[in-house]
Amino acid sequence: MVESSGDPALEAARIWADALTVLKHNASLSSREKGWLEGVVPEAVFGSTIVLCVENNMTLGELQGNLNGPLMQALQTVTGQAMFPAFKVAPRPEPEPKSMATPFAIDASPTVADFGKESYGSNPVRERKSQPAPPMPSPETTYAVGGQKMNRDPETHLNKNFTFDSFVPGDSNRFARTVALAVAEGSGQDFNPLCIYGGSGLGKTHLLNAIGNYALVKDPGIKVRYVTSEEFTNEFIDALQNPNQSQGQIAEFNRRYREVDVLLIDDIQFLGGKEATLDQFFHTFNALHQANKRIVIASDVAPKNLKGFEARLISRFESGLTVDVKPPDLETRIAILRMIASMNGSKIPNDVLDLIAERFTENIRELEGALTRVTAVASLSNQPVTRALAEQTLQDFFTTDVEIKPTDIIGQVAKYFHLTFDDLVGRSRTKNVALARQIAMYLAREMTSMSLLDIGEVFGGRDHTTVMHAYTRVSDEMQQKQEIYNYVMELTVRLKQNNGTD
Repeated sequence: MVESSGDPALEAARIWADALTVLKHNASLSSREKGWLEGVVPEAVFGSTIVLCVENNMTLGELQGNLNGPLMQALQTVTGQAMFPAFKVAPRPEPEPKSMATPFAIDASPTVADFGKESYGSNPVRERKSQPAPPMPSPETTYAVGGQKMNRDPETHLNKNFTFDSFVPGDSNRFARTVALAVAEGSGQDFNPLCIYGGSGLGKTHLLNAIGNYALVKDPGIKVRYVTSEEFTNEFIDALQNPNQSQGQIAEFNRRYREVDVLLIDDIQFLGGKEATLDQFFHTFNALHQANKRIVIASDVAPKNLKGFEARLISRFESGLTVDVKPPDLETRIAILRMIASMNGSKIPNDVLDLIAERFTENIRELEGALTRVTAVASLSNQPVTRALAEQTLQDFFTTDVEIKPTDIIGQVAKYFHLTFDDLVGRSRTKNVALARQIAMYLAREMTSMSLLDIGEVFGGRDHTTVMHAYTRVSDEMQQKQEIYNYVMELTVRLKQNNGTD
């Protein structure tokens, strides 16, 4: 992280100078694209937002278009955290004193590229009392983005924001919440292990974290560890890397996992087929279970339907209690939206909440994403949130008669990330290609009726579990990383707008 100088302008200048160096050495950018960066002038940093001044709307369009991804990546590289650029169109004055144009150059209908860059957190212009600016919205019409930001504890890996208080119960999840609370309190010995299963974005991860957070509040002395199956696998592989030290590293790995009082493991399905890791997990599970330690696992399917797991492990999962979470009903969706709005300090009209709840029915991430987009557009365009604005903002997602082919998705994603079609369906595993491929798989799952198996075939004959892993990972990262959310939202709009016209 760049050390803060305490002066927003000096800090912005230092960050931008380093980011510009990174961008100029980015081989994926053409000379023409790098040329757009020359006229950018940093103004100030406010938290995770950096205000950048550009000379004209053409430069603004480029920075919010093809250059948006590389720009945000460069800012994250030099600061060590997700930074979000807010743009101001400020033509360079001749000899006259400084006179800034309207902040952020937002018209009445911003694009998805506008979303998230200025509205993430507090509004920097409002905080700069000395900077002349047009009247800004009152507190009642100012909206922060993202009600459930990541606040991960470095020791337990728990997201401290995921608690039972912030979990909205409904008919679809009430039993799962009741059982989870019993386990957290320590009174659910008959529920050990507890297996929670259901589709992506329905609250499984929230419940796992809520269990850990509650257990620590009740007994701060216990040891809790939350981990995804991917993290468990990576830690195990790391312990095996050095043959000369592997025994000591394996012992440390075992100590880390077998001395906890509460183990919470997410996305267990991705351990399927990883024989060595599963064997290690089997022994970890047994050690904890025999010591009467609490074990909670989450999966996208019931234990009996897990693929690539030995019968001995499945039978142990089924020896406890298995509960499912289903998509929330209308009343619960409205309650969830109201909770998110309340956490953001936003006042959203009931008819807007009703509209979003009626249109987005599959999972909670869809709901939060829709509300986030509407409130961000309202803030950026200095308008109140109304049903009409929500309709206009979300119209691309309400289209039902658009048929999008997986090849259209691959082509558009490849173009967006400056890659080729063959890159995405090929075997390259470089970081930028892997991210683009996973986003393309996510979009194929979201925007077509194809099965996981069929999507895998389109992407070079990959296994359906690879597609499911990509889908889950992108879903999770959309909630945790603003830039991933931006990528998916902008690509979704581009695909629906450009379908049949390219």
